Amino acid sequence: MIVNILDEGHPENRMFLKLYDRRFSERLRDTFRTNPWTKDFEKEYINAVKTGAIREFLDKLHPIHSFEREAEEDWNDGEVEAFLCDQVRQIFDAETAVYDRLRDIQGEMVPRLIARVKLAISLPDDGNSSSHDHITPVTRDEVAEQLDIKGVLLQYIDGFILSQMTVRAPRSDWQSIVDQAVAVVHAVGDRDILNEDVGPENFLIRPDGYGSYQVLMIDLGHARLRRQNESDHAWYNAKLAQGEDIAVGGAMRKRLAKYEGFELRFEVSERYRKLVGLNDDE
Repeated sequence: MIVNILDEGHPENRMFLKLYDRRFSERLRDTFRTNPWTKDFEKEYINAVKTGAIREFLDKLHPIHSFEREAEEDWNDGEVEAFLCDQVRQIFDAETAVYDRLRDIQGEMVPRLIARVKLAISLPDDGNSSSHDHITPVTRDEVAEQLDIKGVLLQYIDGFILSQMTVRAPRSDWQSIVDQAVAVVHAVGDRDILNEDVGPENFLIRPDGYGSYQVLMIDLGHARLRRQNESDHAWYNAKLAQGEDIAVGGAMRKRLAKYEGFELRFEVSERYRKLVGLNDDE
């Protein structure tokens, strides 16, 4: 969502607002095969927030790894919404942590993170919520944590995504644009980040008006930092298995193969194969 900041003294009035809102996250709902959001779902969720049932549900969800798998089919609509809320919070936490790690290349290879924001949602007082004697009433902070919608203000990039390159940029620039995208993947990885959602749709291309382009990676919610106790061997294997550069360079080479007379030059990095100790024929 593009927004304008009503502050004459702010150097960049136009920004991109990204809200982590379970209600309208079609991709998240498709991933977990849940139904589209409805007002009835929201009523059940809000009622469960009021009674404290959501807190009890999340207390079971987090420490018991098998709880999600074993109990998912028995969840009511309010619990499904609570699960989705928990998922988008994890995406928010992951994305902001990655942006913090990439502070030195913000504005160059990823958009600048300008601010974390919160959309406060008031708890309706309809007088009809049920209560359970065995559940302690929730605090105002707990209600806010379960209802408020987190978000980020990002630098607005006026451009197009990499998958649109063939209709937005001349053929003579395709190679250099893809090369930049692969270089961004490597730069992000060099900062101990593993991105599980890399592809042509995750890169913005900004023309500078003089025949050159800036390539920036976006949508970092499915990336993670290297864990504190993650061994070199485990990390190298994770990076090798993910194949982030292939997800961009390889994907674009396949897409561009249909254009007669053009062949994208792309070589898979051997860095993590060598670090893991694999030979070329393995």
